[in-house]
Amino acid sequence: MFDGCDAQAPVRREVAIAFADVVGYSILTSADEEGTHRRWMSLYRRVVEPEAVRHGGRVAELRGDGVLAEFPDPHAALSWARGLHAASAAAQEAEPTSAPLAFRIAIHFGRALTGKDGLFGDAVNLAARLQEFGAAGGTILSADAVALLGPEQGGAARDLGELPMRNMSRAVRAFSFDPVGGAVPVPLPPPPARLPSIAVLPLANVTGEADDDYLAEGICADVIASLAGLHEVFVIAQDSVRMFRSQRLDPLRVGRVMGVRFVATGRLLRVGQGLRVAVDLVDTEVGASIWGERFDIASHEILDVQDQVVTGIVAGIVPKLRTATLRDAMRKRPENLTAYDLTLRGMHAMGENNAEGFRRALRFFRKAIAEDPGFALPVAWAARWHSLNIGYGWSTNPEDDNRAAMSLAQRAIALDGTNAMALATYGHLTAYLLHDSDTAMDCFERALAACPNSALAWTLSAGTLSYVGRGRDAVLHATRGMRLSPYDPLRFSQQHFISIAHYTCENLPEAERWARLCIGSNPAHASSWRVLAAVLAALGRAVEAREAMARLLELEPGFRLANYVKHRMPMREPALRARFERDLRDAGGPL
Repeated sequence: MFDGCDAQAPVRREVAIAFADVVGYSILTSADEEGTHRRWMSLYRRVVEPEAVRHGGRVAELRGDGVLAEFPDPHAALSWARGLHAASAAAQEAEPTSAPLAFRIAIHFGRALTGKDGLFGDAVNLAARLQEFGAAGGTILSADAVALLGPEQGGAARDLGELPMRNMSRAVRAFSFDPVGGAVPVPLPPPPARLPSIAVLPLANVTGEADDDYLAEGICADVIASLAGLHEVFVIAQDSVRMFRSQRLDPLRVGRVMGVRFVATGRLLRVGQGLRVAVDLVDTEVGASIWGERFDIASHEILDVQDQVVTGIVAGIVPKLRTATLRDAMRKRPENLTAYDLTLRGMHAMGENNAEGFRRALRFFRKAIAEDPGFALPVAWAARWHSLNIGYGWSTNPEDDNRAAMSLAQRAIALDGTNAMALATYGHLTAYLLHDSDTAMDCFERALAACPNSALAWTLSAGTLSYVGRGRDAVLHATRGMRLSPYDPLRFSQQHFISIAHYTCENLPEAERWARLCIGSNPAHASSWRVLAAVLAALGRAVEAREAMARLLELEPGFRLANYVKHRMPMREPALRARFERDLRDAGGPL
């Protein structure tokens, strides 16, 4: 029997510290406060406290929905933990209609202050932090605790590696005894109704090489960070999915456990002398894979291409999330649409490449803003709408559209200062309308820091880089933007910025090719006819240049070169400005 609890002063001793938490207790009580409290107190009195005494320990503290206990050694603590899990499962069988009271338990062995007033010290804090990484229905142990179990018992635990402890300066190596039947589904707070939800599970390293673990971990972490930065996806944090590392679980079960609709799984395996990353995206609502891709990495490229693999995964996942959620939005009755549904409909309408659909898009964005005034995404898209309305040549009052675009972009940033969409939109407008490239580049840097895989930030930043004469950088940014969103509904805009970037580099054949691709995607895009006219004039093809200028004038009857150069030309680098003005004049641009 463990003694020492009657001592007048706390004594520092080595003990096994166990922390057990009832998962989702606050959610359960919000649904049935009295019933949940009754069930928990019954389980505590019948099992939790007596089992601690039976295994030579004691409950040092009852913390509402959590229990702090101490035992003479990890063997006793682990036996207690297994008793609690068994009792939880039995209670669920007895009351199958009730949500389970499942435990998440952590065990650590170390020196702590023990006494009649409780259990204190750094080792206690470590056990509490370690519990946050555990799976519902499972037990997680520190390496110090596992070492005392011996190989026969400790060898069955799954190695989780080094885990960062919240509010502690060090990481702790941990091991997990997973739930016998897999992670227990427990009540979770629902994700925001306006956003699609996804869990990106750690890549299963099946290479047989422990040294490849870092790559599997790094790719997963970067994908999660990139998706989280989009602000239009609810993505489960890496710490929460870590419990699934090295497990092969049914994505449908993971979706139920994590409370998300979409689950991304993947494997890292060796193929010849290189590696292959295979990724699959499952829609748990329909029970089917909606996207899959594989990425091959040569052995000498492993350190250099991780970023490309992450980019490819994000570029594959995001369009599929949008497509699936847009399909749901299209099926809903108008009175049931959320702000996110309305925003998706607006984005879809903008991609129809006709004036009617484009005008309809703004109505969706305005409805979304009215539905949820604090949601930055539709505000940012409305700002982009006004900007594109001018670019398309459809604006009846460009000055009003400019003012609306700037105002909405500023409002979006005020709502969410880390929203990459809002920052990228404001950066572009600042460079294009106010000719303030310094502020614009600051916005793009903030956007890409918040979301390294924001296709819009990469694409629009290419414009500003071109305007200041950094053509090579502009080509790289524009190309990466297209790679991130290869089937973007506004593809003509991506092609336009690639064309400008090549013109800045004086790579005229490529500038012409991309300008014509843009015009093929959207013949009403006036800015592309302007660039094409300049490119053809620079190539000495005067007749074709004048034909392109004529098409520009059909779209912008009021275009005059002197006014454009003085007020509208976005190029800021002097030599580039002079060259663009000369080429437009040679193309027959009216003064």
